[in-house]
Amino acid sequence: MLKMKQVVLNIPDNEYQFFMKVIKNFPFVKIDEKKNKLLEQEEKLSASKRKIWGKIKEGLTEVELIEQGEIREKTAKEFLSEL
Repeated sequence: MLKMKQVVLNIPDNEYQFFMKVIKNFPFVKIDEKKNKLLEQEEKLSASKRKIWGKIKEGLTEVELIEQGEIREKTAKEFLSEL
């Protein structure tokens, strides 16, 4: 499998469509349309909703790390003491 790097760019709204048309012409560029759509939706959230969404994503990342064995699960006592 070919190893790839990820690049995050900030493009002005008025130049976005043009940039995407250009970048799609490079055969070595793979665009994650699903992730792009999610990022667009996140930008539309209010500040408070964006904060809540960030916490949800943080929790999902923690679950993935637990499943991969990178961090250990918390006991019910540890969980409740955090509340």
